[in-house]
Amino acid sequence: MKLFLVRHGETDVNRVLGHGVSDPVMHSDPVLFEPGQDTDIALNVYGRAQATVAGEILPDDIDAIFSSPLLRVKETAEIIAAIKGMDASSISIRNELREYHQGTLEGLSTEQKKIAVGGQTWGSGLLCTYDYTPWGGDSWETIYARLSSFIDELKKTDIKGNVLCVTSAGVIRMAYKLMLWDKAPGITKHIVIHNGSVHEFVL
Repeated sequence: MKLFLVRHGETDVNRVLGHGVSDPVMHSDPVLFEPGQDTDIALNVYGRAQATVAGEILPDDIDAIFSSPLLRVKETAEIIAAIKGMDASSISIRNELREYHQGTLEGLSTEQKKIAVGGQTWGSGLLCTYDYTPWGGDSWETIYARLSSFIDELKKTDIKGNVLCVTSAGVIRMAYKLMLWDKAPGITKHIVIHNGSVHEFVL
C-alpha cells in the first residue's frame, strides 16, 4: 500500500500567523482571520490553487480518501476528489487526522502566546514535543497515539493500492516521527511541509 499524506491548502490563518507561508503578499479577497479568532476556516484563493496542484500530481488510481473534519482539510480533499473523478461522498472523515489543538492558545500569534503563558513553554512543533494540555489542548502523545491507531487500522485492510489522507502539517510531521524516527532520529525538524505538499510512504 502507498500512503499519500497531503497538507491542506492555505488559509488566512496560515498567512496572518506566518505558518509556513514564504510569500508575504496578501490576496485581494476579504481576509477571514485575525489573531485569536477561530482557526477552523475555509481555504483562501491560494489554498484552492494549491489543492488543485496537489490533485494534479497525485496518482489517478486512488483507492480510498480520508480527511480530517476541519473545514480547510475537507475542502482540499473535495477539490482533489473532483480532479480524480471521485464523488465527495467517497471521502471518509476521520478524527485521527485532525490537527493538534492548542487550547486557549489556539489562533494566537507567537507573541500573544508568550504573554498568555507567562513565561511557560509548550515544547517544539518541529520536534513533535509540544504539550498544550495546561491550556486545554493536545500533547504530542495524544496525536501520536491516535495516528498510530489509524495507521495500524489501515495496515489491516485489504487495500493494496493508493490511499490518500488529507490532513494538517502537525499530523504529517507526526507520521514521519511515527514511521521513520528509529531510522532517522530528529527527522521531523528537517521536513518541509508546505500547504498543498504531498508526502509518500509505503506501508
